[in-house]
Formats: sequence, C-alpha cells, structure tokens
Amino acid sequence: MEIAAELDEKIINIVSQGVSGRFKKTKITPETHLQKELGLDSIGILAMVFRFEELFSIDIAQLGVDINVAKLKTVSDVIQAARDILNKALLAKQA
Repeated sequence: MEIAAELDEKIINIVSQGVSGRFKKTKITPETHLQKELGLDSIGILAMVFRFEELFSIDIAQLGVDINVAKLKTVSDVIQAARDILNKALLAKQA
C-alpha cells in the first residue's frame, strides 16, 4: 500500500505544478476539483498529462490509452487514470 500512497503524492505534485495565480495556496487533496478549485482548464490538464509522461518515462499514445480530459474532474480522477496507465505500461513491458 506504500507504493500507492507514494504514487498519489507524485500525482498530487504533478497537479500542483500546473496550478497558478490565486489558486496556488489551495490545499490539494484527492477530492479537489481541477477546474473549480484549482483553475485548471483542458489545456492545463493536458499539460499535466505531458508532465506525467515525462516523470514516468512513458508514451501514453504508444500504450493505446485514450485520455478523455473532460472526464478528469477531480484529483482522484487523475490518480485513478494514472494508476490505470501505469498498470497498462507494466503489462506492456511484461509482454
């Protein structure tokens, strides 16, 4: 379970890097809403996806994963998507 908590922290850190302006001081939890509470629009969320790829050295397109940015509403949604992507990347490496 420690690995899951560590992953969650890394994802929250990626999210916090995309937050700017008046939203910088907002405490980020899994329940935090990306647009309403952090001011992230679809471009900001997409930039977060690129930071995720860079941090974990994976290419989401190569994995065949289709990310629907509109469905990423909360930090928890991002964490779950990240877990799914990393699981798929792990399975692809094992194949």
